[in-house]
Amino acid sequence: MTVIAARKTPNGITFAADTMVTQGHLKSTSDDIMHSKLFQHNDLLVGSSGDCFESVLMELFTRNHKPVDSSRLGMIDFLVEFREWVRKKESGYNPNNSYLIAFEQKLFCVDGGLQVFEVKEFDAIGSGSDFARAAMHLGHSAREAVEVACKLSVWCSEPITELSVANPE
Repeated sequence: MTVIAARKTPNGITFAADTMVTQGHLKSTSDDIMHSKLFQHNDLLVGSSGDCFESVLMELFTRNHKPVDSSRLGMIDFLVEFREWVRKKESGYNPNNSYLIAFEQKLFCVDGGLQVFEVKEFDAIGSGSDFARAAMHLGHSAREAVEVACKLSVWCSEPITELSVANPE
């Protein structure tokens, strides 16, 4: 389970995530888990919630793939390409994670496969997302929003990791 929050500011886009991963009834937190939830490659900053297997595949994919442009359709095309790439590696697997993706000063939320929309100010994904969204609605940073989710949701846990992308000057 997880919570990932992202907030746009005049300086850029900041992502924050908890580090809890569950396997059945077992909970684990580790700085190493950051790599399956938040990663930055090839001009993309990505937060992934859902299956760790899919998150790792997305991390591999972004090492040498990126959208052709920062439009919503460009992002959808990128995700369709990811699905085709995954199916070549794992036939029958259907990507279904939720993502927050920053690309070229735009922030996108991906939910349910190919449901993609541009985020204007902030959003959150994962089991603690409602708590994080409420905190950001009240003016909190992405990190503070994840702190709130960790305090209120049994499915989120510190430590918290952060990654940012700055707006070009």
